[in-house]
Amino acid sequence: MAGALVAVGLVSTMITSLDGEWLIAADPRNVGREEQWYAKPIAGAKPTKVPWIIQDAFPGYHGVAWYRRDFTAPRNPHTRGRYLLRFWAVDYQAEVWLNGVHVGGHEGAETPFVLDVTDAMRPGRRNRLAVRVLNPTNEPIDGIALNETPHRNKAVPYWAGASYNHGGIMDSVELLAAPPVRIEDLFVRPDPRTGVIRITANARSAMPGPVSAAFDFAVAPAASGETIATARFKRRLPPGDTPVEIELRVDEPHLWDVDDPYLYRVTARMSRERSKSVDEQSACCGFRDFRFEGGYFRLNQRRIFLRGSHTGNHCPVGLQLPHDPDLLRRDLLYVKTMGFNMIRFIAGMPTRYQLDMCDEIGLLVYEESYAGWLLADSPRMAERFDRSTSEMIRRDRNHPSVVMWGLLNETNDGPVFRHAVDALRLVRSLDDTRMVMLNSGRWDGQLSIGSLSNPGSAVWEALMGDEAPEMAPTSAAPPGGYWARVGDAHAYPRVPHTADTVRFLRTVGEGTKHVFLSEYGIGSAVDLWRAVRHYERLGAAYTEDAQFYRDKLDRFLADWERWRMADTFARPQDYFAESLRKMAGQRTLGLNAIRANRNLVGYSLTGTVDQGMTGEGLFTTFRELKPGTVDALFDGLAPLRWCLFAEPVNVYSGTPVRLEAVLANEDALAPGDYPVRLQVFGPDGAPVLERTVTVTIPRSNFAPHESTAEGGRATLSADTPFAVPVFAEDAAIEGPSGRYRFVATFERGAAATGGEAEFYVADPAEMPPVGAEVVLWGEDAELARWLAEHGIRARSFDPASPPAREVILVPRRPAAPGGADAFGELARRIARGSTAVFLCPEVFRDGDDPLHWLPLANKGAPAGIAGWLYLKDEWAKAHPMFDGLPCGGMMDYTFYREIIPDAVWSGQDAPAEAVAGAIKASQDYSSGLLVAVYELGAGRFVLNTLHIRENLGRHPAAERLLRNMLRYAARDAGKPPADLPPDFDAQLKAMGYVGEDAG
Repeated sequence: MAGALVAVGLVSTMITSLDGEWLIAADPRNVGREEQWYAKPIAGAKPTKVPWIIQDAFPGYHGVAWYRRDFTAPRNPHTRGRYLLRFWAVDYQAEVWLNGVHVGGHEGAETPFVLDVTDAMRPGRRNRLAVRVLNPTNEPIDGIALNETPHRNKAVPYWAGASYNHGGIMDSVELLAAPPVRIEDLFVRPDPRTGVIRITANARSAMPGPVSAAFDFAVAPAASGETIATARFKRRLPPGDTPVEIELRVDEPHLWDVDDPYLYRVTARMSRERSKSVDEQSACCGFRDFRFEGGYFRLNQRRIFLRGSHTGNHCPVGLQLPHDPDLLRRDLLYVKTMGFNMIRFIAGMPTRYQLDMCDEIGLLVYEESYAGWLLADSPRMAERFDRSTSEMIRRDRNHPSVVMWGLLNETNDGPVFRHAVDALRLVRSLDDTRMVMLNSGRWDGQLSIGSLSNPGSAVWEALMGDEAPEMAPTSAAPPGGYWARVGDAHAYPRVPHTADTVRFLRTVGEGTKHVFLSEYGIGSAVDLWRAVRHYERLGAAYTEDAQFYRDKLDRFLADWERWRMADTFARPQDYFAESLRKMAGQRTLGLNAIRANRNLVGYSLTGTVDQGMTGEGLFTTFRELKPGTVDALFDGLAPLRWCLFAEPVNVYSGTPVRLEAVLANEDALAPGDYPVRLQVFGPDGAPVLERTVTVTIPRSNFAPHESTAEGGRATLSADTPFAVPVFAEDAAIEGPSGRYRFVATFERGAAATGGEAEFYVADPAEMPPVGAEVVLWGEDAELARWLAEHGIRARSFDPASPPAREVILVPRRPAAPGGADAFGELARRIARGSTAVFLCPEVFRDGDDPLHWLPLANKGAPAGIAGWLYLKDEWAKAHPMFDGLPCGGMMDYTFYREIIPDAVWSGQDAPAEAVAGAIKASQDYSSGLLVAVYELGAGRFVLNTLHIRENLGRHPAAERLLRNMLRYAARDAGKPPADLPPDFDAQLKAMGYVGEDAG
């Protein structure tokens, strides 16, 4: 019977799991070897589980730990059989003793190792297994320091955005009762062009002399199991290792694809003559070809737009290890459902069952090892990098889902980068079937070195960006993380995105070859409230990560009380829910710009999960989807999508708005004509503009990249870029104030996602009047002119004028001559009942002290909270200063994007009114106010950091905010002035106002 591998009475390898309860003890003085802890009970040992991390038993501890377990070994059924201990991963260094005998060890955090422990084993009796694990820290232990080992971005002390330092026995431990002749490794390489599977097996013999062994190889579809190709032969094996190679052919192989992940199983069996002992290994594989060719990534010769996201496999409590195994499986199902076709395991390998699942559901894998990020140079750098990389490849090279090996992430030019360049030879010696990516983000800037090596290539190929052998190095440029003209780019621009940022995302790579944007994203806050409650539910509030979140929640709750945020959000839970909900719109915003970029051939989103104790993920560490996320990603990643733009997004009535429509099309349309309607709807739902165009997909091939957009017709060629402009027009919108929608719709034959952009129009006639006279304190002729042109009565401040309750407006520069006299007089006017509006914090600067003249005793500290991937959430109360503007919750990023600043008021005492503020709970925790009202005597003053002054004349929201502030300040205008408080001189001194008038 062809291919039958069934035999009766054969005995194969027995596997006994040693997972479960162990004992663990800390060894902070590193005396365990000297005191022979491997041979006796250890004082202070605690129960733990394996696999798991040291830091669960000993929170915050790093260094040496000892694991111990007693077990009864089964009898080995094989004559001259061998006992093997298989550790699937120990982080970082392992030394192993069995029954007091040192049996070996391993250095490396993520990969398996096998030890032959036959001579130390006591079959049928109790055995004691001891494992010394070194979890490195900053100070060298046995010459090993954390940053000199493959460690991803583990850090001591921890900082948000990195990974907690952790280690231990991180994967299963197994005892194998194996035959003396066995298969130690199986490597299969299917060729989709020929149907040939090249098979390499390593036969290992522990017999004292040569033996004759029979080999059986078979191929079968993994799902159905019927054997379709076999081979059988005999081989004389000497003691030790013997490589065995063979080829099997599959006629008309069924290709593995993201939409049809068809798998084959290759089985290798070896048996000895006149012995019932056999050993069998099997591996799933798939016929597929993935490469970069003709300017695009191609899977099975079909070009595809890479839609990826990266994960650090971050989990609660166990960090790299989930308390519930379903968490890591859920990651893959989520991203597949959202429309991703690739997942990147960034600077850390996936679990074995994750790769099995990627094989089965059709998810491309871009894989890196711990050595790929933040590895420091050292005398052993090359050795450790090579071991980490080569062991990753050996473990995972049979998986068809793995299409890219990554060597580095965000590594600058230097010894580590240069070694990785040379390491391509090592990679190709182990696997010549996959693409290799050099350095994600290309922070090395070496344009003369290509970013990738295609399958079968032994060189770095200059196929993207401005890469070419003759090119000079490039350097970093705004926005964050972006290195100009590279082909493998990262970009983390400021949030909220302005028109310039959107333009940058739309034009990355312009003037170069195509670009892979391998990192970019906009996250959310961490839902501190739910995170803390989840740890409490699990009984894990003692863990380092739980304590980290608890501290941040306590700081948030202090702000919540200080700023009376319950006026706006009913509960803290509501604040975080709104923050997470806001993220969906930001994801769509970024994807809209990226999908409209004709230069991009792939995008990898940051990130899948809230890794590094941050809010960068599509879902939380407890795998709770953030509200609206699935909808946003389905919309943004769809193969056919309208990307619409309206700039500026906030205009006065009659001001031209640039309307643009770009079609993102991943070869989703069949040849034909597709009529499209483009419309603008006003706030009342009535159309105010309507256009029609026709998108044509020709039946005959045009030259590559040929496209036209003339006469209401957009013609796309067979190899058109994935994004093509279809419509552009400057439209002056005359209409009522409110929100306008620019929409695009296929009228037949196609169903695209996207297709909407919003902008806001304001009628100047509807601006609220300012009835009170404004006193301008400070030097700003342009502001004075603007006030006059807009019908707002204003005069310059006169210190000699009689005291009165005035509306005082303070610009960026103080009144001459400035100093204590000027600020002291201003403080007196406020204390007697005036209200001052400080438009810009710069007015308080004195030399190197940015807040010297702030009229508070507790001046706090200058603070800026940068919003990017890890953004801050800006909120505004329903307050008279925001009358007629969106408020009463999170500030709308479309409406306020030019108004929102990075500067905040931080560290001052609680104000009389906290009007608007910003909280960054997406990475660590920081906070401050944007608009606050303080009382001084009978008066008050408004502190502001919003970009109002900078946007007067071009942004209606800036004008409305200023008018509202002046109207608010005028509430007491005209009333008789009050007397100065009795202790006012002491207040002036406490403020630091010193001068001849200070008394």
